[in-house]
Amino acid sequence: MDMNYLQQDPRVAREMISLLERQLVEIRTAAEANPNDYNVYAKWGELLLELSMFKNGDEATQILSQCINKLEKSLSIFPDNPHPMIVLASALNARAFLQHDTQVALSLFDRSKKNFERALELDPTNDKCRQLLEAMENAPELHQRVVAQLQAEGQYSNKSAPTAGNDEWFYDALGWGILIFGGISVLAILNMKQSAA
Repeated sequence: MDMNYLQQDPRVAREMISLLERQLVEIRTAAEANPNDYNVYAKWGELLLELSMFKNGDEATQILSQCINKLEKSLSIFPDNPHPMIVLASALNARAFLQHDTQVALSLFDRSKKNFERALELDPTNDKCRQLLEAMENAPELHQRVVAQLQAEGQYSNKSAPTAGNDEWFYDALGWGILIFGGISVLAILNMKQSAA
């Protein structure tokens, strides 16, 4: 999925958001019908992660928090499931990039790395997970550069979070699809198609 294309074509973005919102209604109904189905919570987390790519600022942060909650619920039911671990690691990475506090971001990056590593222990043949784990090695440094750049431009201080107007530059700079979601979006979509088949 080319996030730059989606950001440039508002019609396509609106269609994707609408599709994701309909799928979220369906998955919420499925969770109410079977609250112990770990696959339902994993899928719910995936959908929220994808939806967060289309949002900015506080709204993206709130959706990512819900995403993390659903994935943790899935893992509380079935702790050794590598797929939701990978999605959770990606969501934690994304959440870290929205965090201006370096220590909090580093903590989120650490949690992300542990989930990627555990997923690889459970599924050593998962090349996508291995690639995402390798890519996130540079995440803390990239986060520091983004924060330093935003601070240099006066877009936020150490005590204030980015405002909605600043987020467009922030998201463009990170290129959501490059580090955070590059592989996981494709992985989530492929898994959705496999589940539907």
